[in-house]
Amino acid sequence: MAESKPIGVFSSLTAGFDQVASRPFLFIPPLVLDLFLWLGPHLGIARFVESLAQPALQTEGLVAEQASLIGQVVEDVGESFNLLSALSTIPIGIPSLMAGRMPLESPLGLVNRVEVVEPARVLLIWIALSGIGLALGAYYQYWIAAAVAPDAELGPGWMAALRMVGFGFLVFVGGLVAGFMVLIAIALATLVLPLLGTGVFFLGFALLFWLAVYLVFTPHGIIRYNQGVVRAMFESFILVRWNLLSTVGYLGVAFGSYWLLNYVWDLPSTTSWFSILALVGHAFVATTLLAGSYAYYQGRREWLAAARRAA
Repeated sequence: MAESKPIGVFSSLTAGFDQVASRPFLFIPPLVLDLFLWLGPHLGIARFVESLAQPALQTEGLVAEQASLIGQVVEDVGESFNLLSALSTIPIGIPSLMAGRMPLESPLGLVNRVEVVEPARVLLIWIALSGIGLALGAYYQYWIAAAVAPDAELGPGWMAALRMVGFGFLVFVGGLVAGFMVLIAIALATLVLPLLGTGVFFLGFALLFWLAVYLVFTPHGIIRYNQGVVRAMFESFILVRWNLLSTVGYLGVAFGSYWLLNYVWDLPSTTSWFSILALVGHAFVATTLLAGSYAYYQGRREWLAAARRAA
């Protein structure tokens, strides 16, 4: 007989908190990744970024002040960007605080940077690191799913990792194609009426946003129920369709909490050892929110299946 009431947002968060609090090893992966991105070597692309921006800076009609401002922005981005941050393929992979901060200094001094100049090498390294990050993220979520459902029989970890890598690159390619199509639609609409182009922009953004919401539980199906990528995408769509308000509520609370707490984690300077406390807090919260999402997905899926059987 189906339960009269499915698991709620705060019950899911509580379940996630309980699992992580009783198994602290679950948040070790994001903590280790952050320590590596903070204290370890960096792969820089400063000269590569400068070579990309050079033609734009030499454009005729660009005033000196504009060129100076653009050049400064390009220099700042190039100096701080760390290609190793591709190991954090959020929201699918391992979450990281330092992947966003990209510090130039640590308590050990200036970071040791290795410059990558050739465009082909930059692309290959980025693809390889993203694939590794997705695979590591799959095992990270695998451990979380096993903790949330200790009696469940999960599929092989290597298969889940392969599927997560495939899903990650499918999302990337699909995002590029969808973004390109939206840009073309905006350009065509702007030619007709500038205000119409703005409307098309917001419409395209809304469509992509809701597509992401409906597919948000695809990794959960892959990891928890050993599903293929297409099957997991389909089941995620169905589950969100029947639980839209509560799903939006969970995502709002989770992403809102994660975003607001990042302001707290950013308070310590990257040159201070107190940043370790921020990294621990970030790893714990991020893992708790992810574990809560697995509790939510599992509970809602089983409730929906029981309701269908009862009908």
